[in-house]
Amino acid sequence: MQQQNKRVSKIADIGELDRRITLMKKKYVGENPNTGMSMYKDVRLGDVWAKVSALHGQEYYTAVTVKLEKQLSFIIRYRDDIDEETNIWFEGRGYNIGFIDDVKYNHEYLEIKAEYSRGVDDPNEDN
Repeated sequence: MQQQNKRVSKIADIGELDRRITLMKKKYVGENPNTGMSMYKDVRLGDVWAKVSALHGQEYYTAVTVKLEKQLSFIIRYRDDIDEETNIWFEGRGYNIGFIDDVKYNHEYLEIKAEYSRGVDDPNEDN
Protein backbone atom coordinates (compact mmCIF):
# COMPACT_ATOMS: atom_id res chain seq x y z
CA MET A 1 0.00 0.00 0.00
CA GLN A 2 1.37 3.37 -1.00
CA GLN A 3 1.21 6.23 1.50
CA GLN A 4 -0.30 9.46 0.29
CA ASN A 5 2.13 12.38 0.07
CA LYS A 6 0.71 14.87 2.58
CA ARG A 7 2.03 18.40 2.59
CA VAL A 8 2.22 19.53 6.17
CA SER A 9 3.21 23.10 6.91
CA LYS A 10 4.79 23.98 10.22
CA ILE A 11 4.12 27.67 9.67
CA ALA A 12 0.32 27.45 10.10
CA ASP A 13 -2.63 25.13 9.93
CA ILE A 14 -5.41 26.45 7.73
CA GLY A 15 -7.66 26.74 10.81
CA GLU A 16 -5.22 29.18 12.41
CA LEU A 17 -5.90 31.74 9.68
CA ASP A 18 -8.75 33.15 11.74
CA ARG A 19 -8.38 36.94 11.53
CA ARG A 20 -9.68 39.06 8.67
CA ILE A 21 -7.26 41.65 7.27
CA THR A 22 -7.50 44.06 4.35
CA LEU A 23 -4.64 44.39 1.86
CA MET A 24 -4.23 47.80 0.23
CA LYS A 25 -1.95 49.58 -2.26
CA LYS A 26 -1.25 53.25 -2.80
CA LYS A 27 -2.81 54.57 -6.01
CA TYR A 28 -1.94 57.88 -7.66
CA VAL A 29 -5.01 60.14 -7.57
CA GLY A 30 -3.61 63.38 -8.98
CA GLU A 31 -1.76 66.46 -7.89
CA ASN A 32 -2.58 68.80 -5.05
CA PRO A 33 -3.71 72.03 -6.77
CA ASN A 34 -2.16 74.15 -4.02
CA THR A 35 1.26 72.52 -3.80
CA GLY A 36 1.62 70.58 -7.05
CA MET A 37 2.67 67.51 -5.07
CA SER A 38 1.46 64.04 -6.04
CA MET A 39 -1.43 62.66 -4.01
CA TYR A 40 -2.00 58.97 -3.29
CA LYS A 41 -4.81 57.00 -1.69
CA ASP A 42 -4.88 53.45 -0.35
CA VAL A 43 -7.17 51.25 -2.47
CA ARG A 44 -8.37 47.83 -1.42
CA LEU A 45 -6.69 44.79 -3.01
CA GLY A 46 -8.83 42.38 -1.07
CA ASP A 47 -9.72 40.90 2.28
CA VAL A 48 -7.91 37.72 3.36
CA TRP A 49 -7.74 35.41 6.35
CA ALA A 50 -4.57 35.62 8.42
CA LYS A 51 -2.85 34.31 11.50
CA VAL A 52 -1.80 37.40 13.43
CA SER A 53 0.71 37.44 16.25
CA ALA A 54 2.87 39.91 18.09
CA LEU A 55 6.61 39.43 17.97
CA HIS A 56 8.11 37.50 20.84
CA GLY A 57 11.46 36.29 22.04
CA GLN A 58 14.49 37.29 19.98
CA GLU A 59 12.32 38.86 17.25
CA TYR A 60 10.78 41.22 19.82
CA TYR A 61 14.11 42.29 21.32
CA THR A 62 15.57 42.90 17.87
CA ALA A 63 12.54 45.04 16.94
CA VAL A 64 12.83 47.06 20.16
CA THR A 65 16.48 47.89 19.45
CA VAL A 66 15.54 49.41 16.10
CA LYS A 67 12.39 51.05 17.54
CA LEU A 68 9.82 48.79 15.83
CA GLU A 69 7.88 47.91 18.99
CA LYS A 70 4.51 48.14 17.24
CA GLN A 71 5.24 45.36 14.76
CA LEU A 72 3.02 42.34 14.05
CA SER A 73 3.53 39.14 12.12
CA PHE A 74 0.82 38.17 9.61
CA ILE A 75 0.68 34.75 7.97
CA ILE A 76 -1.57 34.48 4.91
CA ARG A 77 -1.99 32.15 1.99
CA TYR A 78 0.38 32.94 -0.87
CA ARG A 79 -0.45 35.83 -3.21
CA ASP A 80 1.79 37.17 -5.95
CA ASP A 81 0.40 40.74 -5.86
CA ILE A 82 1.87 41.69 -2.47
CA ASP A 83 5.12 43.59 -2.02
CA GLU A 84 6.65 46.07 0.43
CA GLU A 85 4.45 48.82 -1.05
CA THR A 86 1.33 46.98 0.15
CA ASN A 87 -0.35 48.07 3.40
CA ILE A 88 -2.47 46.09 5.83
CA TRP A 89 -5.57 47.23 7.73
CA PHE A 90 -6.25 45.16 10.85
CA GLU A 91 -8.61 45.90 13.76
CA GLY A 92 -8.85 49.61 13.07
CA ARG A 93 -5.13 50.20 12.48
CA GLY A 94 -2.92 50.48 9.44
CA TYR A 95 0.39 48.65 9.03
CA ASN A 96 3.24 49.19 6.56
CA ILE A 97 4.88 46.00 5.34
CA GLY A 98 8.58 45.84 6.06
CA PHE A 99 9.42 42.25 5.15
CA ILE A 100 7.75 39.40 3.23
CA ASP A 101 8.87 35.78 3.41
CA ASP A 102 7.58 33.24 0.87
CA VAL A 103 7.93 30.42 3.40
CA LYS A 104 10.37 27.82 2.02
CA TYR A 105 9.63 29.23 -1.47
CA ASN A 106 6.68 26.84 -1.72
CA HIS A 107 4.22 29.58 -2.80
CA GLU A 108 1.88 28.27 -0.11
CA TYR A 109 2.13 30.85 2.69
CA LEU A 110 3.55 34.34 3.15
CA GLU A 111 4.87 35.50 6.50
CA ILE A 112 4.68 39.28 6.64
CA LYS A 113 6.27 41.59 9.21
CA ALA A 114 4.48 44.92 9.35
CA GLU A 115 4.73 48.00 11.53
CA TYR A 116 1.87 50.17 12.80
CA SER A 117 1.52 53.40 10.85
CA ARG A 118 -0.90 56.32 11.10
CA GLY A 119 -0.39 57.02 7.39
CA VAL A 120 -2.56 54.16 6.15
CA ASP A 121 -6.06 55.07 4.98
CA ASP A 122 -9.10 53.37 6.53
CA PRO A 123 -10.53 51.21 3.71
CA ASN A 124 -14.05 51.64 5.13
CA GLU A 125 -14.06 55.45 4.82
CA ASP A 126 -14.98 57.33 1.69
CA ASN A 127 -12.30 60.05 1.36
